[in-house]
Amino acid sequence: MLKILILGSAAGGGSPQWNCNSDVSRAVRGKENGTSPRTQSSIAVTANDNDWFLFNASPDLGSQILNNKQMHPKKDLRHSPISGVVLTNGDVDHVAGLLTLRERQNLAVYAHQRVHSVLKENSIFNVLNPDYVERREMKMNQEFELQDRNGKGVGLKVEAFEVPGKIALWLE
Repeated sequence: MLKILILGSAAGGGSPQWNCNSDVSRAVRGKENGTSPRTQSSIAVTANDNDWFLFNASPDLGSQILNNKQMHPKKDLRHSPISGVVLTNGDVDHVAGLLTLRERQNLAVYAHQRVHSVLKENSIFNVLNPDYVERREMKMNQEFELQDRNGKGVGLKVEAFEVPGKIALWLE
């Protein structure tokens, strides 16, 4: 059964954003009724309760994992239910959280070739040791099934497609 876990639902910077003094940000900081702090947008998806795939890795990923028991280690000294990350683009709000996943845990990063090349060109992402983190290419307009650490399909199919937009600010 497909399960989708909303890890965060706010725009870049979260809510309240660190440098924002809007009515909404002040209300959240003041803990007014009907408001709550929110982390940056990301979801986790599973079809089997064992293999979870993140769609984007926000800079808030550490706290998102901490606040969602489905993402906690369940066996052995080192374990993670996170089998992979699907990157929808190279925005800093979608890739910075990858740095949280640097602790020698087997997982796959699915992305378009352009996004993989951006990660490869930025040496900070070398902390994602290729002995543990497999980089899998996502082709546009081609459906494929996400795979676990051993290359076995997990019942989740993805079809990436292009949408209009602009280049990530940090790549301009």
